[in-house]
Amino acid sequence: MDDESHDIVTTKKKRLPMYIIGHSMGGGIALRILQLLGKEQKDKTNAGKSSNYKNRKAVLDKSTNINQIDNDMIEDMISDNSVKHISNKRCITNSKNDGPGTSSASISATINASTSDDHEIRYNYLDDLNIKGCVSLSGMVRLKTSRNAGNKSFKYFYLPAFSFLSCVMPHKRTSSSRYKKSEYYANICKYDKFRNSDEIKYRNISECIKATVTLNGNIKYMPNDIPLLFVHSKDDTSCSYEAAHSFYNKANVHNKKFHPLDDMNHAITIETGNEEVLKTVIDWISDVRSNCEDEIEDE
Repeated sequence: MDDESHDIVTTKKKRLPMYIIGHSMGGGIALRILQLLGKEQKDKTNAGKSSNYKNRKAVLDKSTNINQIDNDMIEDMISDNSVKHISNKRCITNSKNDGPGTSSASISATINASTSDDHEIRYNYLDDLNIKGCVSLSGMVRLKTSRNAGNKSFKYFYLPAFSFLSCVMPHKRTSSSRYKKSEYYANICKYDKFRNSDEIKYRNISECIKATVTLNGNIKYMPNDIPLLFVHSKDDTSCSYEAAHSFYNKANVHNKKFHPLDDMNHAITIETGNEEVLKTVIDWISDVRSNCEDEIEDE
């Protein structure tokens, strides 16, 4: 056995970045994931602010003089959720032993520390997943219609209509032959037995419409610090190009990009020209990673 001593160098492991990428319905799901995480973050933050306000108001209501706070009140404050994360409780409990005028500063510093600590804990949801970007490829923000219907038409006309049809004729299928396909994609569908047929159930259409209505109705919950990339063909006959571009414009996101495509249909990942789509995604992810590394170096 080798008795030589070896120096063990411990290095902090870097978390791998996560990029959410989805095509068609998957693109809508990718955007919806960010909305759910953003809503959870906002709800937690608002709950924390409300709790902190109530706790501080209770302290002020119990005593107008900060030096009159007794030990029972101190214990209540320590056991309360707003300060339960404080590791050094001595700054409160021993305040009576401090010099004149130091009690107020000590308690104030404690409350500020608890608020800061609680603030960090409530922001761990998106950080834990380490999501660095989201890519929507021909995303299903809204289905394509002949009249290019808007969000209100889908919500108040198409959704009730197809929900009714799905209940009355649950197994009835409607043909999707009107949606154009490239010759290459048509051959794949012809010989790939695992692909769905051209016929779609009314229930499927109803659920897709419901998903798009929910997605557009919750756009305010999109996290503004996660970069977005939209890649969509102008000639998409399945998912609306105009709706995707409108969603892009309305999304309050600092770093976002919309890449339009010409002479392609809906299946941009397998149609002729898909190499350009792949290159666009790779280049965008590379740019996002470079920007993240530059920000870390600046810090």
